[in-house]
Amino acid sequence: TVDLLSGKIVVAAGEKAFIFDTETNKLLHTLEGHTDDINCCKFSKDGRRVVTASSDNTAKIWDSMTGSLLFTLSGHTSYVNACDFSPDGSRVISASDDGTARVWNAENGALLLVLEGHFSYLLGCAFSPDGRRIITTGRDRKTRIWCVETGERQLTIEGEHTDELTCCCFSHDAKYILTSSWDKTTRLCNATDGTRIKTLRHEDDVLSCAFSFDDKLIVTACRDNTARIWDTQ
Repeated sequence: TVDLLSGKIVVAAGEKAFIFDTETNKLLHTLEGHTDDINCCKFSKDGRRVVTASSDNTAKIWDSMTGSLLFTLSGHTSYVNACDFSPDGSRVISASDDGTARVWNAENGALLLVLEGHFSYLLGCAFSPDGRRIITTGRDRKTRIWCVETGERQLTIEGEHTDELTCCCFSHDAKYILTSSWDKTTRLCNATDGTRIKTLRHEDDVLSCAFSFDDKLIVTACRDNTARIWDTQ
């Protein structure tokens, strides 16, 4: 897993994550502390922190400037597969094999909300660009959108995919969502009512998906070792 921001890149390999300078390729920091494989790593929007999610049932928040550990987010009872910072950096979301997503205070590591409702393990989670909503996906083939403040479930999308979902995200204008799946498709849907807009078909399992910064393009990564770029129109 990799994340890139502000001239730095963080790469997770095994139980460690590494922060590099993208211009010099110099290793800046090694993040050590997890006791099992790291499954996801993300920068905060200001680039000063990194969150990692691990199969050791924890997520951790790090100072990207020093490489020091700030907080360990404990509470999940199984692998933590995905994580994300809110746009303002005040919260972190984590998604786990235990079927829950958890919202944490990124300033002190305190647990704020437990999002329950999926019937199997979760593989994807993300904040909306305004930080007011969260999207989650997983093995139960459902996509759920939640209110960040209350934990209320605002939308459930089901029946779109025929196999487990691997990734999810909002568009940068927050009007659309993407979900990718082992059913060899990525689906573009309306983020308000879940209406399907477009189905992007692949020849193998789709592992990841993302919008370009202007939302005009979609990129998908597939198990057949290909990446594809699509026009959203």
